[in-house]
Amino acid sequence: MRTYNSNKPTALLLLLWAAIAVFLPFSLHGQNIAIGHCQGSCPSYSSGLAATRSNVVVHNLYAAGLNGDTGMADWVAYRLTKEAIGVASLLPRFWQPDELVRLSGIEELAEAEALGFSLAEISSGDNPYGGVNEPAAPEERARLAPMTSFAQTPYWPELNNLSNMVPMPTPLRRGPWLQLEQTLNRIVTSENGLGVISGPLYLIDQPLSTSANSADLNPAAYFKVVVAENGIAAFVFPQDLSQTDRFCEYQADIDQIELMSSLDLFPESDPRPSSKLLKALGCS
Repeated sequence: MRTYNSNKPTALLLLLWAAIAVFLPFSLHGQNIAIGHCQGSCPSYSSGLAATRSNVVVHNLYAAGLNGDTGMADWVAYRLTKEAIGVASLLPRFWQPDELVRLSGIEELAEAEALGFSLAEISSGDNPYGGVNEPAAPEERARLAPMTSFAQTPYWPELNNLSNMVPMPTPLRRGPWLQLEQTLNRIVTSENGLGVISGPLYLIDQPLSTSANSADLNPAAYFKVVVAENGIAAFVFPQDLSQTDRFCEYQADIDQIELMSSLDLFPESDPRPSSKLLKALGCS
């Protein structure tokens, strides 16, 4: 977890302003706020009730839409560039609370408890980076914005934020999910940057029947939409995939993802599937 020097009032004021600003509505008095991570407009909720309970946090490396009931991310958007990719094997991977969420005054208890932590454990973490090790649990945890894609930047500690975390079974995380991340890191060197929107998908009865304190918050599937200049490629991965499954076998339609997630992923555009992008990814 990053710490901030109280002897630097200017930096603290800027941080507080950033924490407040990112939670403002995307449209304020007729002015639209553009967030580069989102390729224009960030995803919006098709349900008005969900929209009133949601919050958006914007960091240097990613933007996340946080569910107002659970505190967990419904989506994370980021942009890949070849300059940011690096080796992440030695980088510390301790989960930490999102400081922008905390400074903005938004209740973090639901987020922490939903993930199996207590606020006391997070605040008194026993590692030098200010976070805590993952508690023992049947499910694994993954980063929606991957560490390897940003290991060459000074902002990589942001990727340990709980707002970037989602429960994910190990075979999927080490199998097709990782395959796609590695493939994107490889092809971005020949592309003019790539945008990604990623998040969990739940069974239709989960959002209404699952409380924030329940341990049963595991997604039924996960989506990843890749955005290039010539179009998009979309994938949906069921949670029970094996490590040997190939990501190309799980191509999906963007309308299908939006229906399952109750999100409008591209509110101001209508991107089309790109055969060129799929070819670059090694998919037919």
